[in-house]
Amino acid sequence: MASEAPSSSSLSMPGVLALRVKMVSSGLLRLVTVPARLRRWDGAPTVFQDVLFATIRAMFKNMTIAQSRSMFKGTTETHLDLCRETKQTPKSITLDEVVAHWIGDEDADIVVFYLHGGGFSQPCTLGHMQYLHRLVTDMNCLGGASIAVLLPAYTLVPDAIFPTQLKQVATMLLHLLQQRNRDPSRIMIAGDSAGGNLVFTLLSHILHPRADVPRITLTSPFRAVFVFSPWVSFSTNFPSVAENAGKDILEHSMLRRWAAMYVGTADGEGPVSRTLGGDAYSEPLLADASWWQNMHTVAQQIYVWAGANELFVDSVRAFFDKLRLGWVNGGGAPQRVVLSVAAEEPHIGPIMDVMYGHKEKSESQYALEAWLREKLV
Repeated sequence: MASEAPSSSSLSMPGVLALRVKMVSSGLLRLVTVPARLRRWDGAPTVFQDVLFATIRAMFKNMTIAQSRSMFKGTTETHLDLCRETKQTPKSITLDEVVAHWIGDEDADIVVFYLHGGGFSQPCTLGHMQYLHRLVTDMNCLGGASIAVLLPAYTLVPDAIFPTQLKQVATMLLHLLQQRNRDPSRIMIAGDSAGGNLVFTLLSHILHPRADVPRITLTSPFRAVFVFSPWVSFSTNFPSVAENAGKDILEHSMLRRWAAMYVGTADGEGPVSRTLGGDAYSEPLLADASWWQNMHTVAQQIYVWAGANELFVDSVRAFFDKLRLGWVNGGGAPQRVVLSVAAEEPHIGPIMDVMYGHKEKSESQYALEAWLREKLV
């Protein structure tokens, strides 16, 4: 099983300190320029978010992989932290190719097979897991079918490139279907950002099997699919990338760099002007609408969420149009594939709310939970 992080010998503490200085400087600059920007505000909805998001963008723009590994724990270690925080016994599935971690009761009625985001280069954060734990807890209080999350800790770039991640999640999903005897109707597939990309890569593989990835044959469609802010295009030429540059947490040069690393066309971690090498599997927007025909035989329903203030919103809309056209032309009912674009929300807004400590749920979180509740009857 591949390691989740490089060895500590590759880490540079002076580099990490310099990165943190850049982050703090960017946040302070954003704060002190608030009065000058008020008349033509182009930032996040609140000053707190505006400053925080500027700090996050500075991190993404300047952070190397080695620095990120010294700053953030791996997915497996973070899962142990979540279990300590929630006073639960850690439970995982360990295969030769990959490990996956349970959030909730592994004997729950429905398993949410969740693929985490992070640009394929970053581990799952504690905020992601806290969001998923709250979602599981709250859904299970409603009296319908119970749910639990199974979260694969797939190998990150640059330790492995596409299609390794697809092979790993396909292998774990097959284990769930065959060794754990889970009927597809008792499985939901979900993910965010790069994990949302990987969700559609996995669904593409089921519809159009690749010879180099374990084949998955379904006896029935998955109960549902839901994704937050899926990274469906590696292009940074969409209008929303420029229009939302000061409103979102994402930064365009980082996106090109990490995408190139994922598809294997990067030259180290140097600047990338345009990401080349994607295909219908690794970059879902490149697939024609016809590619998605018969998707209703793979998933009963699909829910796609995007924030109106995120860089990805235009590419998500363009992708959804193709997905919905293919879905309908293939015989799927149009009302069973849904796009929700939330006003003034950033990338992975429902998860970000948890990350920066919002106690009350947003409208987006309530909307997803209402949609999920109908699927648990």
